[in-house]
Formats: sequence, C-alpha cells, structure tokens
Amino acid sequence: MFEKLTYSGTECNNYLYFSFVSDFFDTEILTKELGIEPTSLMIKKDPVPKSTAWNYQVEVGNETDLETPLEKLIDIFEPKVEVINQLKLEMNLETRLQFVIEIDINPEASTPYFGLNKRTIDFLGKTDTEVDFDLYKADTIGLLSDE
Repeated sequence: MFEKLTYSGTECNNYLYFSFVSDFFDTEILTKELGIEPTSLMIKKDPVPKSTAWNYQVEVGNETDLETPLEKLIDIFEPKVEVINQLKLEMNLETRLQFVIEIDINPEASTPYFGLNKRTIDFLGKTDTEVDFDLYKADTIGLLSDE
C-alpha cells in the first residue's frame, strides 16, 4: 500500500562497512596484504553487480548507537593506513565507508546517532575514503502494513 524503496520492513537492522571497490581486482591479494578476512565479497558480473567489492561489515542491529561500531571499524583499519593507500594505488581501488541506517517511524523510538570525530575524519582523509549513507524507514508498529 505505502511501500516505497526506502521502506525496509518491521525491524531495524543498522550496520556499517568499510569497502574496497573497483571494476575487477584480486580480492585474495587484498585479504592477504591487509591480514583481514572480509565479511562479504561481490565479484563483477553482467549485468550486476557492476563492480567488484571487498567489504568488512560491523553489525549494529536495532541499536541506535552507531558511534561505538564506527570506532571499532576505525580501530581495525587505522593501523593499516599505509597498506590501504599502497593497495589503492597498485590495484586502482576506491574506498568507501558505508552507513546503512534504518529509522523507526514509531514516534516513541529513538533515532540512530553517531559522530564523525577528529580521529575518524583524519582516517577518512588519510585514506581518501568516500562516505555514503543509505537511509531506510522501519515500521516496528505496523503503520505501513496492509492489514
């Protein structure tokens, strides 16, 4: 009835991830050089996905605090700034910090919060990383259901 592309369902599932993206690249080399196992991989195919991606995801679930998981992500990748930049240069990669945030339309629910503190901004700047936000509505009280 009111369902839109930005409607995610009846539960919030927030998460964020750090991603390496390019047309084609050897994800195994990236994993070996970083010393970190990805939580997911996408390999370019026709017609989708349109690119290859190596992702490291931190789950947040229905928690509204995204700042703590962001700090965990920075803790993992901040010591690897030089390796990240070398891999980006050698393998023609881009990096992205992706937030996937579901906002509960229940007026009683808290909205997710986070901050981009100086440490995070410094890491993003040193690695020339883009930041992207995907926002969705979650209907935990059933306002958008057909019933």
